[in-house]
Amino acid sequence: LSRAAFPLSNELLGGLFASVADQVELHGCDHSLRFTEEWIARNTQSRDPLIAWLEENGGYCDCEVVANALDHWQQNK
Repeated sequence: LSRAAFPLSNELLGGLFASVADQVELHGCDHSLRFTEEWIARNTQSRDPLIAWLEENGGYCDCEVVANALDHWQQNK
C-alpha cells in the first residue's frame, strides 16, 4: 500500500493516534468515535475521508482506531 492511500500526512496521523490513545487511556472507550471526532474538529480536518479510512482499517470506535488503524498505519507508513 502506498502512502498516498493515507488520508492525512504521517505527522497529522501520528497526532491523531497519540491524542486518541491518550484520551482512551484516561477516559476509556464508549464505543464511539468521540475522541477521534474531537481531534478532527480541533485540527479542522475533513471528516468523511478520514472516518472512511479509519473504518476501512478496523477503526469503528476510538479503541479500535488505536488498536487497528494505528497498527495498519505503522506497518505501512
